[in-house]
Amino acid sequence: MRAIRGAAAVLAAAVLVGCGGVNPPTPDDSPPPSKTAATRRASPSPASAFTGEGLAGYDVPAPFRVEVEAVERHAGLTAMKMVITTTADRPITGDFGYDGLRGQSVSFGRFRLLDPVAGKVYFTLREKDVNGIAFGTRHSMTSGILPDEFRPGVRYPVEVYFPPLPAGVARVSLVPDLPMAPMTGLPVTEGAGTPAAKARGQGAEPSPGTEFQWPVVPPSGAIWSGVSDVNELVEAPQRTKRRQGGKETVGLRTDVLFAFDKATLSGKATAVLDDAVRETRERADPAKPPITVEGHTDSKGDDAYNQNLSVWRAEAVRDYLAGKLGSGYTFQATGKGESEPIAKNEKPGGGDNPEGRARNRRVEISYQIKQDKPDVTVTTGPPSDIRGSTRPPAPFHQAGPVAGSLGRQRGQDRLRVDFHPFHRDGAYLLATFDVVSEGASRFIPVPAPFTGWDSTFSAAADFGAFILVDPATKTRYHPLKMDTDFVENWVPALDAGMTGRGYVYYPAPADTVSSVTLEAENLGRVQDIPIS
Repeated sequence: MRAIRGAAAVLAAAVLVGCGGVNPPTPDDSPPPSKTAATRRASPSPASAFTGEGLAGYDVPAPFRVEVEAVERHAGLTAMKMVITTTADRPITGDFGYDGLRGQSVSFGRFRLLDPVAGKVYFTLREKDVNGIAFGTRHSMTSGILPDEFRPGVRYPVEVYFPPLPAGVARVSLVPDLPMAPMTGLPVTEGAGTPAAKARGQGAEPSPGTEFQWPVVPPSGAIWSGVSDVNELVEAPQRTKRRQGGKETVGLRTDVLFAFDKATLSGKATAVLDDAVRETRERADPAKPPITVEGHTDSKGDDAYNQNLSVWRAEAVRDYLAGKLGSGYTFQATGKGESEPIAKNEKPGGGDNPEGRARNRRVEISYQIKQDKPDVTVTTGPPSDIRGSTRPPAPFHQAGPVAGSLGRQRGQDRLRVDFHPFHRDGAYLLATFDVVSEGASRFIPVPAPFTGWDSTFSAAADFGAFILVDPATKTRYHPLKMDTDFVENWVPALDAGMTGRGYVYYPAPADTVSSVTLEAENLGRVQDIPIS
């Protein structure tokens, strides 16, 4: 299931490190509990300007409100401080972490931060063990086995910790692994002091209008620290572009470069390759060789012949690039035959897929991207006809009016998806939508209802069936990927009439594009979704 898969992806991406300069008190060093009640009357101060609502939980989701009060840069870590309340009318548990039983997590590990300019996702710092419990606030009983309940009307201050943000990062986006919308434009401030342990409140049970302090466990010793580069795929009719951290890959359709079954460049290849030469000169770092040229075929024909053909075509493209770029670059030509498709050669259930085969017939040029300053990767170049430039992080905003809808029905299950206007956030595009259960009974999202099959890049995304298309250029934008997971959330179990907020990040289309079409695999399309 999606909740389990998300946890596995995070641990796979995490890097075991020491906590460096962070040496806050451990739980054993915590001061003795106060003799006064820790439940106190909530301050009448106005709510945070950064407030969102959504659901927490997969099988039994419950409604919550999250107010982000601060994102603080400390020595060795980043601290996010927020207040969480439930909008339910009864006490409920909240599944905000990957640890424990489903619906019984005691930490807040599902929160993530996105730097939309540098293209990096920061995961919560966690204990180095199989449970991966996040450091920070923990809503556990004294036994540490079962979580406390969230009570209606009670404000719960929560702290979670992330790896340190670089000094130049001024704003980030909160991209939770929860059925709630991201919060963009969160300001990063300099924290005072070092995050400290806090004891669990004592005394009376919290009541509406009060604030209750759960224990806070700062990072100490060896911790799991996860930072993931984001990867993207943009497909135009003649070429694709994929970015993986500091590496960029441009894929050229061999149907444009070569005649059928040939490895000699065709007459129309010159214009396409000259564009590739210009882009490689602008983007590739000659100090980080080599520039790799890989040939790929579809699955028709003999394996050995396809392998040879892919090598010959790669060598032809390499020779052209080397002749134009000169001796300052190092090249390597290889062939992969039919072994690494980017699209399905056959349709689900059988049958030829000509469009997929055409996308698989390609030559890919890969290189390390130049950097404009230390430790900051240039994620986008100058604006192009298929890829937008990097903008400042988006300001915080609420979802706009519904711009279009589509439906999905399987047996007794019926879902409606309402799409809101999309927003540019740094180098990316944020798509938000509501998934509404219109069936007569509870919707169980097994399997996930909006996964795709068309591309091997985005097939594992929970919303992989949602591809953005620029009608003018026919360019296709796939969900933004990090390690094996995606910068998105997921559809929870929904009772009849219940709504879950969904979101997906995509590569930003060209700066001139003011609206896009969303194509939903086997479900239809929504045209003219506005972009701001």
